[in-house]
Amino acid sequence: MKHLKIFTILLLLFSIYPASESHAISKKIPVKYVSVVDGDTVRVKQGNKVITLRMLLIDTPESKDPKKPVQPYAVEAGKYLDSYLRNAKLTMQYDNNQKKDRYGRHLVYLYANNRLVNDEMVRSGYARVGYIYSQKYYLNALKKTQSIAKTKKLRIWSIPGYVNTRGEGFIYNPKKPVVKQAPKPVAKKAVAKKPTAKKPVTKAGYPTSKYRKGAPKTFKNCSAMKKYYPYGVTIHHISYAKKHDRDKDKLACEATKISYQTWMKNN
Repeated sequence: MKHLKIFTILLLLFSIYPASESHAISKKIPVKYVSVVDGDTVRVKQGNKVITLRMLLIDTPESKDPKKPVQPYAVEAGKYLDSYLRNAKLTMQYDNNQKKDRYGRHLVYLYANNRLVNDEMVRSGYARVGYIYSQKYYLNALKKTQSIAKTKKLRIWSIPGYVNTRGEGFIYNPKKPVVKQAPKPVAKKAVAKKPTAKKPVTKAGYPTSKYRKGAPKTFKNCSAMKKYYPYGVTIHHISYAKKHDRDKDKLACEATKISYQTWMKNN
């Protein structure tokens, strides 16, 4: 009876823990990079044969479906995958369940320099966890990676409501396009403008009572004065001098036929 209990406990433990790698997935098979189809699909050469690989447990935005518009981050995901694989040493590994999908694509875990590419696409925010069938060896690990990318709001996670949390794929309506979040612009500090000296407003053609900035305050004669005050000045001006007002009409160096008027006090 005691031995039966021990056997039962061991049986339960083996059923709880996942199978070892040797039982769950195949050996790694070397392949050579050919091209990227999109963010989750790649063409490689196995021996002399070119085959198409569909990476397990991940899904990237759609760019090749003729029935659907190109989704946000679809093109970027393909370019990122191409740069990640192009110069790397590649190997692939089957899950020991279904090895091909209905399109004849090989369902694999892909490695670049021994790093799991499926996980890298999720980590960088270009892919979500998806395309889940019977192959689930790395499912929990990928879910942890996705949680981090989602918290950081990387790429596909930066667009509210874009990743379909109730099912597979992405929610995208081109008639009402989603807007990628952009960093808020840094407000520039306002630079105070230096005040500019205002020129005195005077009635043209008449002597002025206002001082022009930069002009001399005394003049030798009317010729010198008229370089700054072409129509002369009134008795209220700082540069007025009796020697320039020979007819004593309260105007100095004025033009002919001009007589003093009270409004000129403010001219």
